[in-house]
Amino acid sequence: MLFTELPALERPAAARAAGFELVESWWPPADDLDAWVDAVRAARLGVSCLNAAGGDIAAGERGFCNLAEHDDDTFAAVAEALSLAERAGAPNVNVLPGLVAPDRPRDAQIEHAVGVYRELGRLAAAHGRTIVVEPINAVDVPAYLLPTPAAVADLLRRVRRPNVRMLFDAYHCARGGGDPIREAAAHIELIGHVQYADCPGRGAPGTGAVPIGAFRSALEAAGYDGAIGLEFDPRGPTLDALAGMQT
Repeated sequence: MLFTELPALERPAAARAAGFELVESWWPPADDLDAWVDAVRAARLGVSCLNAAGGDIAAGERGFCNLAEHDDDTFAAVAEALSLAERAGAPNVNVLPGLVAPDRPRDAQIEHAVGVYRELGRLAAAHGRTIVVEPINAVDVPAYLLPTPAAVADLLRRVRRPNVRMLFDAYHCARGGGDPIREAAAHIELIGHVQYADCPGRGAPGTGAVPIGAFRSALEAAGYDGAIGLEFDPRGPTLDALAGMQT
């Protein structure tokens, strides 16, 4: 969500110039994946997380792990993302679970997703990678299969794969009515990656009511030592938003 005012292949260098050492990306990070890996390496950056393709995001799709008829699409998308993650050195691949289909029981859809994530964990282990599952709030995406950290935690306990973990997003937690600082600490044993935007508004730190300093301190106190991705809307040039950040 940052540096989108620039062409995709110019964003890694811009991130490095702004002081970042790690980047992450939705799918695809660029039309030419090999060129993107080259751009990341040229900028001397690491990659913390990549999204696998989850359908037409602009049209509202959010993955298909719950739908058996899309299993081939899901596994193909994750295989492509795992290959890129291996080349780019990204430890995590975010695989969205899907939207609740109205023509079948929700419990059956979750059960199918459990089996899919279990198999995806096996595939990711062969690449030395971790699959992460993101709760997305039901206000912004009402039909999302796993809208809360608790819902993802329940799924992960059924999947029982050590390399299938939670992507904890402070914005989505707060937007759904939760307390990101308390809930991140409560789920720390399951968290594989973290993202942050302030809430309300999904803006830069200091534009809402979730102080990034307190959020980061709570994660560190609970034992998290991984990356915290900035996934906020800069509402203009990214460098202007970064310069005005309040912690």
